[in-house]
Amino acid sequence: MPPRPAADPVGNIEPAAGDRQRVTPDRKPRKAARTKAPAALTVTVAYADGEWTVAATQGTKALARPVPVRATEAVQAVTLLGVPGVQQAVEEIVAAARTDAERAAERLRTELAEVEARLAELPDVPR
Repeated sequence: MPPRPAADPVGNIEPAAGDRQRVTPDRKPRKAARTKAPAALTVTVAYADGEWTVAATQGTKALARPVPVRATEAVQAVTLLGVPGVQQAVEEIVAAARTDAERAAERLRTELAEVEARLAELPDVPR
């Protein structure tokens, strides 16, 4: 029977004289590399001065400066989010904008009718 390996005070086992295996000291397990969480992403859909815009930032970095978008696209984006309070606010803004546009269109129709009436009153002059 071969001699038993001797143990040192730390608990590492010394190999027997004829043993070819190499004993390595215990290593501390490495900590997993910490991955930095990405900075917060903020996407903003805004309405000001009759125009809808979308912008995006990640942390302090501007990913997209305010870019104009159509009202239809803004309404679709908010509808997809499904946040009732926000959706209602957007619908109110769109309804008010529609009312303003209808008033402006009626005003322009009236103005156009007046200009066409004046034009009809003017005789044709040969050139």
